[in-house]
Amino acid sequence: MLTYFGPEELQSYVKAYPGVGTNIPIYILGSSTDSAYLAAQLGLPYVFASHFAPRYMEEAISIYRNRFQPSQYLDSPYMIVCLNVIAAESDEEAKFESTTMQQFFLNVVRGSQTPLQPPVENMDHIWSQPEEAMATSMSSVTLLGNKDSIRKQLTSFQEKYNVDEMMAVSYIYDPDKQKRSYEILKEVVDGK
Repeated sequence: MLTYFGPEELQSYVKAYPGVGTNIPIYILGSSTDSAYLAAQLGLPYVFASHFAPRYMEEAISIYRNRFQPSQYLDSPYMIVCLNVIAAESDEEAKFESTTMQQFFLNVVRGSQTPLQPPVENMDHIWSQPEEAMATSMSSVTLLGNKDSIRKQLTSFQEKYNVDEMMAVSYIYDPDKQKRSYEILKEVVDGK
């Protein structure tokens, strides 16, 4: 891709028109340590998918930063982390809304393709203990709660990992509540 979107003089027999010469920024996306090694070796920005694969996040960040090789694209590492955010007016409401996300990850565990489901009062009748453990591990990097809770969690996350950018995913069933979740996160980021 770096070649296809790079300068014309670096193209070979196969050319990606109209991509040649556009120099579209390339990011390495990953959910394992393999991608961290690649991003570091190529000197490219790195985006880690901790919103569904948090298990290797800390190790991947460390590998990327410690092994980063400056390139024509970047002088120093540029780390982006994608995480889950379930923000609401109260911690209780956020916890309730998070059951939609829990059901989403349960679908992943079961290999099913059920559309996003509305929140429920109790997940105990929906999943087994092993399913709960697997689904919960997949969503362990989640900011959850009201504005103050989100602020504390985000501050703690940033103090520990000091990432350059964050991407947020909110698996919330009601579109208005999902929008409000993003608004709360923006208010926190803007210092409001």
